[in-house]
Amino acid sequence: MEIHQPARFWRRFGAVIIDAGVGAVIGFFIGPIFDDETLSRIAIWLYVMAYYILVPYYWNGYTVGKRVMGVRIVRVDGAKLGFKNTILRMPVTQILYTISFLTLYLVTVFMIIFRKDKRAIHDFVAGTYVTTEKP
Repeated sequence: MEIHQPARFWRRFGAVIIDAGVGAVIGFFIGPIFDDETLSRIAIWLYVMAYYILVPYYWNGYTVGKRVMGVRIVRVDGAKLGFKNTILRMPVTQILYTISFLTLYLVTVFMIIFRKDKRAIHDFVAGTYVTTEKP
C-alpha cells in the first residue's frame, strides 16, 4: 500500500462545501415534485446517495466539488475505483456516522488533519484515500 499526494483537510472540506451546494440546488428542484414531504425527503436522499456513489465511480474518483478543488478518490491498492468502494464510502459509512450521533465525523476531521496519510474513517471502510494526484 502506497499513498501518493494525500489531500489535506481544507481541500477536502472545500469539495464537501461545493458538493453540498450542488446537492442543495438539485434538491431545490427535486423536492417540489412531490406533494408528500416524506416522499420529497426520500427522493432527495436517493439523489444524494446516487451522486456520491455513481459520479466518483464513473468520473475517475471525482465529484463536482472534488474536481473543482483538484482532488479525487482512489483505491489504496492502486486498482480502479469500484462500485463497491463508492457504496462502502458513502451510504455504509453514513449509517455509522449517524448511529454514533455524528461523533465519528469529529474523529474523521481529526484523522484528516493529523494522520500523515490523511485517511478518514470512510476511507478505511472503503479501502480508499483522497489524493491531489491526477489520473
